[in-house]
Amino acid sequence: MPSRRGGGNCRLAGITVGRVLHPVGSLPPRVYWKRRLLGIAVVLLLAVVPFLLFSGRGASEASVAEIPPPPRVPTATPQLELIPAQPLQTSTAAPTTTTPPVTTPPVTTPPVTTPPGTTAPPATPVLCTDEMLAVTAGAEQPQYSVQDKPTLLMMVKNVSAQPCVRDVGTTQQEWGLFDGDVRLWGSNDCLYQPGRKLQTLQPGQQVTLRVEWTGLTSDPDCAEPRRRFAPGEYRLSVRLGTAKDPDATLILR
Repeated sequence: MPSRRGGGNCRLAGITVGRVLHPVGSLPPRVYWKRRLLGIAVVLLLAVVPFLLFSGRGASEASVAEIPPPPRVPTATPQLELIPAQPLQTSTAAPTTTTPPVTTPPVTTPPVTTPPGTTAPPATPVLCTDEMLAVTAGAEQPQYSVQDKPTLLMMVKNVSAQPCVRDVGTTQQEWGLFDGDVRLWGSNDCLYQPGRKLQTLQPGQQVTLRVEWTGLTSDPDCAEPRRRFAPGEYRLSVRLGTAKDPDATLILR
């Protein structure tokens, strides 16, 4: 009996393998082979595609997770200063060149004497330096309403002992209003018409320069909307070229 049962299993295995290797049916064998190959391809495709999808998604999520967000840069309120002026030239002499020394006999000239009853011609004034000037800021009134158009002043005085000449035109003038260290208005913003005006200042002489302020804020690029100042105390700073004042206070009520 055991040998008979074992023999039946061998025959069944032989029949199954034989049918797989040699399909039997009414159609040609190549038709069955094409069907079996197509079925195997479908099974492989269904097994490989999900694996590729899950692996690709995991790689993309990992790459996205590894990219840190860009750091946030805090924005700071711009701190604007008065526009600096170019330093004034104190000498226009041409550069000297090296030439061989020429020996000439000394020439004796008699001293120049002034005839009685006449005065000597005045000396040509020199260019005023910042140390020879005192610049003071102020306003025509001690207080103004926020609806007014205050007149701001710049007093320039020659504090030296000799006359001098200085350009006091609009090219050298500038007024600025500050709230603490924040610049709110400048006279040279937007509509600015530069001009030159040479002024001879005798020792102790003072000239007063004026500008009318609209009471509104401004910026150098004229890009921000202009706003009316609120009541309070503001710092007024002026300059003439590179000569500046020690600042003053403008009160708006």
